Amino acid sequence: MKAGKISEVQLKRSVLQWLPANHESVIQSSGIGCDYGAFCLQDGGQLLTAMATTSVATREPEKYAFWKALNKLETGGACATGILVNIVLPARGNERRIREITERLSALCERYHVSILGGHTELLEELRTPLITVIAFGERNDTTYSIHHVKAGDSILMLGFSAMETTAMLVGDHWTELNTRYSDSYLETAKRVGADLSLHPILKELCGQSVSYIHDLSTGGVFAALWELGEGTGCGMEVFLKEIPIRQETIEVCEFFDINPYMALSGGAALAVTPDPDPLLEHLRTLGISARKIGQMTSHNDRIVIHDEETRYLTPPKGDEIYKIYRN
Repeated sequence: MKAGKISEVQLKRSVLQWLPANHESVIQSSGIGCDYGAFCLQDGGQLLTAMATTSVATREPEKYAFWKALNKLETGGACATGILVNIVLPARGNERRIREITERLSALCERYHVSILGGHTELLEELRTPLITVIAFGERNDTTYSIHHVKAGDSILMLGFSAMETTAMLVGDHWTELNTRYSDSYLETAKRVGADLSLHPILKELCGQSVSYIHDLSTGGVFAALWELGEGTGCGMEVFLKEIPIRQETIEVCEFFDINPYMALSGGAALAVTPDPDPLLEHLRTLGISARKIGQMTSHNDRIVIHDEETRYLTPPKGDEIYKIYRN
């Protein structure tokens, strides 16, 4: 099997069809396009949970797992109050590495007012790269986003930029290689693209707005997220490639490593589906938040990406482009 997230066919065949029936209190469980789980509390509230893992050999892997877990939770209309952390490292490492990871996670938790509720730390002889898992918990506010609310005719918006997470990783880990083509000042600018991948400043502005569903962009990039949106809703879509926001620094860094930025880690960005895009776009623009309509849902099953006069069909995700560089 290929490294990285398993394919949709494998997920359906070997995971989803073997899951047990949900407890009566569960209101959202595992499924394609579902970023979080949710269940009802006895007082009528709803508790959400989301999990994220970073398994590539990047510097500071814990921050990518942290941001991804919190972003997934916030796509459900909750704000994280606590996390569990699982840190598994190669046994050839040392205690200093564990302390540095803990210190950086603690700093992130202080910044976002999140408590570390517990976790597990382990060293494995056979492990080659760190494996960091973060599970986030938070109570849902009055806003509910659900893939089941999406319908044909709704507009697809993209919040943030494609492959910001990939840009941050590549610049941080491969500065010397990139420096053979790009100046230090250019790379500093590129590094700032992914300096903070939290969706919180964006998603808090969507509360009370006409939004049906939000989907975190992470593994597989925007193309994978679009496919999951179509698969989860049973709808088709038409998307315009030129409308997908991407920074020039990302384009050049990805070209350097022969990576397709539309199929690469894109933490810090999200898809939002809405029946009424114009007021929402205007609201976000007045706040200086990057948001753009990139397409719309359709009643047919075709999932189409249009580029000038050319049309291509989205296909099920086959891993992430980042594994061309980071091989476990």
